[in-house]
Amino acid sequence: MATRRRTSAVKSTTVRKSPKTVVKKSTVTPQSVNKVTQIEAVKVTETPVKEEKRVTRSLKELDGLELILLPLLYLEDFAKRLINNQF
Repeated sequence: MATRRRTSAVKSTTVRKSPKTVVKKSTVTPQSVNKVTQIEAVKVTETPVKEEKRVTRSLKELDGLELILLPLLYLEDFAKRLINNQF
């Protein structure tokens, strides 16, 4: 183990430094804003909404692609409900 020296045996070679002068910074207070700018009113015009017509067709009027896709959509919904235990 290393032995410690006594502090009186060690000669101090440090030079004392003069205290630093502290310069205080002046804070700038923000000026208050008293002027309020007027915002122009935005004119809103309503556009007429087109009503959608529901198309109801019988099974005889469906195309071949629709006859294939319709059962697949029902099968997909059934599978989702079965997975989520909602059936």
